[in-house]
Amino acid sequence: MYVALLAMLGALLALSPAEATLGNVVKIVYAHGAAQRIAVYAYILAGVLGIVSLALRFTVIASEAKQSPTVRAEIVSSQTALLAVTLTRWSRGFTETALVFYLAQFVISLPAQLLAWGGISWTEPRVLSAIWILAFTILVYGVAVWMNDPRGMAVAGIANAAIVLILLRGAVNIIHPNDPIIASESLAIKGFYFAIVLTTGALAFVFARDRARE
Repeated sequence: MYVALLAMLGALLALSPAEATLGNVVKIVYAHGAAQRIAVYAYILAGVLGIVSLALRFTVIASEAKQSPTVRAEIVSSQTALLAVTLTRWSRGFTETALVFYLAQFVISLPAQLLAWGGISWTEPRVLSAIWILAFTILVYGVAVWMNDPRGMAVAGIANAAIVLILLRGAVNIIHPNDPIIASESLAIKGFYFAIVLTTGALAFVFARDRARE
């Protein structure tokens, strides 16, 4: 599955159209933009799953606190607990996926900056926010792993989603353009970028699924 998706992604990038200003450098921008978009979605999804899993755990605790629960209530409680565990694993899987893909987009962005801007602008708010997001979310994930508690991993997913949303919202663009691909008038550019994002998303989902199963 990985080989097929990577081959498809490579083919899409190779066949994608150049851009009038950036030329073929825009192909790197396609990869960077897709990886960043999918990573942000993964962070948010991990947070949502973390919230739901914790809510289910609290429901189970409240149910078990009741005296003389019925057989049906015990069955429902058991199923709810199992669902909470499953969602926590998926939250962890999407958290790990987000970390990998956000790191990938940051690395991919470096040659794009060098070729498009002639250098890396470390003071650019978008660049700084990416560095802080990586630093904080890796730290939060590391603490959750060290705690070795499923609830801690769910909280980590929620915390990381909040970190990403807060830092990205506060990151203004100075040199970095405002979503140039989406704003492009070329239907070919938009179409290829959409296909690249979908393929990247499929790759991320497969990775998250495999991580959730471990």
